[in-house]
Amino acid sequence: MTTAVTATAATMTVIGRGYVSVHVTPGHLNDAAREAFTEGQCHALALALNEATGWPITAILTADSCRQDDPLCNRADDDHCACRIGHLVVTRPDGTHLDITGAHTPGTVPDCHGAPSRAMTAEDWQALRTARAWRAPDLRAARTFVAPLLASLA
Repeated sequence: MTTAVTATAATMTVIGRGYVSVHVTPGHLNDAAREAFTEGQCHALALALNEATGWPITAILTADSCRQDDPLCNRADDDHCACRIGHLVVTRPDGTHLDITGAHTPGTVPDCHGAPSRAMTAEDWQALRTARAWRAPDLRAARTFVAPLLASLA
């Protein structure tokens, strides 16, 4: 995994899906933040939320089985291949899924409607770490969004 972050006084550059640079303002929940943390760095936000709250990280499965023609495929055990995981969220104690776009009942996370979910396993994390297309989690940027996101739900 690779990561590159450039910070200025007002913005940080987060590397998203396809290694696209997204300029975010730390802690500001806006379109740029939603793009960064739904298009390539959802795992960073899920890790940061888990770190702050202890809520478990949940994989939203957008494929029933391994799709070996998918650029996210790392040909891991079929049940744990990175190409099956479309998005990562945390699950609150009430069962609600939480990501940068807010709180959602299971099956209603934007762009993942109806997709099943499961708790992330050690095998899932290993699959993500070894998949070339998954970037290293940008925790420095993600951590700046935890408090504002949680406050927005209060």
